[in-house]
Formats: sequence, C-alpha cells, structure tokens
Amino acid sequence: MSIDSIQHGEPKTVSANGVELCYETFGDPADPPLVLIMGLAAQMILWHEEFCAALARQGRWVVRFDNRDIGRSSYLSDDATPSMAEIFAGAAAGKLPPPRYTLLDMAKDTVGLFDALGIERADVVGASMGGAITMELALAFPERVRSATLIFAPSGAPDSPPPTPEAMAALIRPRAGDRETFVRNFVDAWRVLAADHFPFDEARTTWEGETSYARGGDPFGVSRQMLAIIASGNRLPKLRELRVPALVIHGTLDPLVRLEIGLEVAKAIPGATLSVVEGMGHSLPRGAWPQMLEAIERHAPGAAKQT
Repeated sequence: MSIDSIQHGEPKTVSANGVELCYETFGDPADPPLVLIMGLAAQMILWHEEFCAALARQGRWVVRFDNRDIGRSSYLSDDATPSMAEIFAGAAAGKLPPPRYTLLDMAKDTVGLFDALGIERADVVGASMGGAITMELALAFPERVRSATLIFAPSGAPDSPPPTPEAMAALIRPRAGDRETFVRNFVDAWRVLAADHFPFDEARTTWEGETSYARGGDPFGVSRQMLAIIASGNRLPKLRELRVPALVIHGTLDPLVRLEIGLEVAKAIPGATLSVVEGMGHSLPRGAWPQMLEAIERHAPGAAKQT
C-alpha cells in the first residue's frame, strides 16, 4: 500500500468545543467523510498513513485527529491531576478523583470538529477509548453519525473482565521525561498490547514513539483521559437504545479490553455486526488490515471511486 496517489492534507488546527484540535485529512473532500478517533494516550499518528490511504481508496474523505490532552491538541493542565496509579487506587477504594471532563465532552469535541470542517454526517471509526467516544457520540448525536465502527472498545461495565497483569502494568507506567526512556517504554508497552500472533512492527512502533515524543505531551494528560473513561460509567444499558448502524471489531488476544467485552457490546447494540479478528491484540497490525478494511467497506460503503 502507498499514500502517493491519495490527496493528503497538512496538519491543521481548528477550534472545537472550547479546545483546539489538530487534524489531518486523506482523500477527496467531495467523498463521504470518515472520521477516525484514537484511544487513550494515543496520538492520531497511530492511525497508520497507509491504513488511512486504504480507507480513502474505498471512496472516503478520511479525517484523523488528536484528542484533547494528547499530541498537538489542547492540554487542560492543572496541579490537581493524579497519577494513573493514584486513579486506579482511588477507584478501587471508591474514592475516584473528580474528572476534568467526560467522554461525552470528548464526543462534543468531535461534533465541534465536524462543524469546523463542514461535515453534516460522517462514518465514525473509534479504537479503544476512541470507540467509547464513538458510542457517546452516536448516543448523544445520532443525527451526525452515519455509521459507527467500534474497534476493541470498552463498555464501562463494572463487571467487565480485567486486563492481564502485563497489560495493566503497561497502562499505568508513568510517562518518562527523557526521550530515550519514553521511546523504550512506548515500544515495550505496545509489544505487550499487540499480543504475539501478528509480527510486531518494531521499526514503525519506534517511529511512533519518537514522533509522539517530538509532537509533545503533558504527562498528566493521559491521567485526565483515564479519569474521563472511568467517570463516564457503564454504557451497556444505553447501547440497547442505539439506532445508529454499528460494526464491532475485536481481536481474540486483546490483553487490555478482553474479547468478552467486544462480544457483549455487539450483543447489546440492536442489529450490530461483529467481526472477530483471530490473533489480534489491542493494536492495529498490518496483517489484520484486510479483514478490517473489508468489514468497514461492507458496513459503511464509500463512494466506490476507482483510483
């Protein structure tokens, strides 16, 4: 795959819901829009450029962006944000610190991005926390969502199976201050999350770590995102009322958001389509792209333009 034949816009920033969001586009703006929402601690660059180009070739105008508190979007820094370890300890003790914002606020960020880009309705694809934001978006603003694709998305259900100890350790590890340690921890964490079925792309993951460090970050931004996830609660009962066409994609080896959670999400949403990817963990390996791209094309057809 290559992005050479695809229109690719330079990163830009727009005001949306009181924050600044950095975004990029792939493809023809005349095609139906498809918006990608990334997960916790993950910048938009983790939507691989070639994956975005493949979606654009299916006849879509693809938009990826940095959520608030990550990458080159706004940071809501304050002196009261706890560490990830403190958040989980507080949640276990029933004393969760108050969140700075919720996933619904992040869904409203996405609506603000739609408005800034002149998007009336879009197909939305969310991964992990991005999938949870997509749920909130489709529930609160169904008129803006043509279809929802939920990739290893957490439900927020309190009885969900927990991450493996290794995945939890990767999740709560503090952000390193120096570049070398940050990149090493980044690669080590994604090696755990990716599981071991598909080949691990260490070169690409190292580039993502180096680029993420260079693009900047607040070490407590991820904590604020995690607080938003926990404080937003259980979405399963609300998903039973969802009327937006939904596709659930989940890997069999996901160590963070376990497969059982994806199966439960698919069961809760009326008429949802389920695509289980054998051997996929909590990442988007190149080997899983063909199944994922085919499932998305069937679920949310683009303009079917030949390039």
